[in-house]
Amino acid sequence: HWWRAGRWCRLTVRTADEPLVLRTLALDETRYPLELESQFECDDPDIAPVIRLATRGMQMCSHETFMDCPYYEQLMYVGDSRLEMLTTYAMTRDDRLVRRGIELFDRSRANGGFVNERFPSHKPQMSTTFSMIWTLMLRDYAWWRNDLDWVRARAVGMRAMLELFEHYRNADGLLENLPGWSFMDWVPTWKVGIAPDGRFGVSALNNLLYVLALRAAAQVDTALGESGLAARWTARAEATAAAIRRAFWDEPRGLMADNLAHTEFSEHAQCLALLADVLPPAEARRASEGLLTDPNLRRTTIYFSFYLLETWRRFGRGDLIVQRLDFWKDLVRQGLRTPVEQPGDTRSDCHAWGSHPLFHLFASVAGIRPAEPGFRSVRIEPLPGPWRSIRARLPHPTGQVALALRFEDGVCEGDI
Repeated sequence: HWWRAGRWCRLTVRTADEPLVLRTLALDETRYPLELESQFECDDPDIAPVIRLATRGMQMCSHETFMDCPYYEQLMYVGDSRLEMLTTYAMTRDDRLVRRGIELFDRSRANGGFVNERFPSHKPQMSTTFSMIWTLMLRDYAWWRNDLDWVRARAVGMRAMLELFEHYRNADGLLENLPGWSFMDWVPTWKVGIAPDGRFGVSALNNLLYVLALRAAAQVDTALGESGLAARWTARAEATAAAIRRAFWDEPRGLMADNLAHTEFSEHAQCLALLADVLPPAEARRASEGLLTDPNLRRTTIYFSFYLLETWRRFGRGDLIVQRLDFWKDLVRQGLRTPVEQPGDTRSDCHAWGSHPLFHLFASVAGIRPAEPGFRSVRIEPLPGPWRSIRARLPHPTGQVALALRFEDGVCEGDI
């Protein structure tokens, strides 16, 4: 016995010579009791339906674990789950699914040392890029929840897993020929979602994500009081970043290339380079400008647009974040109740990795984020874009953070 998912139910009845009267038809909904405890309001009436769509997507993909979708694989994938976990932080104080997911991925390392791409699963599947993202996931938890002892127990696995990447570092100091499915995003021209040279060569994106993971590990170990280990991760990150700049920075275009031949360029590479602080200030400004103006970059789809929105937040572009929400508004107009897996003729009409705008409404537009490990202090840095007012209430480990702000002529007024 197993549950099914869908939007419609076909009922076929053979009555023969006897009439039939249907008096009632009901469906039982089964899911994890994930409810929206937070609130977000603004002066754009089209945002409320987007919130409902994102919330429903999260609910339909939350069962005994998170999962990518309720219809196809019904599996918990690392890349998907990180976005689901961050969105959960914006929805509720209930973090049982989050903790369970991080623990299960930690246990999956018994199958070769790297975190499995998906787990639990009868058939193992490896992805070193998703292993890197598990480190980001652990760092997220250390900041958004106040339980560093629990993080300390997981950090043992983080350190062991990161050490395995040393086997794949080439003479230039770059990761090469990584094992498994190095998934990055469903870009139409990338074979099975792998970035250029990401499977049998040297990929800028794989290496940039590795630097981001190393910096996250350094933050985790700093929070745990392990300054020596943190310094080690930071040194490794800086060495890899320098090798990336030498190999992939394209001076004429002012962009980070995807491959050593400098024939492929993407939004993904610029986002990761900027988020991982790989570029010095002058080059970072050029890359951020190119991210906005270069018409020939491979574009992020629904999943990786999370990191695009993170990049825009880094550069204070709330207007672009709000503009990007038009995609989700269009999903509502199409009659969808949940976010899709990818644009166009999508395979899955319910994929919770597309619920991440719910996180960004609170953490980027309203600008409510932890300022230190354990969420012991709060930094509020709103980026309202064209909106004139924002009201938000975000669950906090010890209560709630609430704000009501008004914006006019570059001035912010209100209550926190």
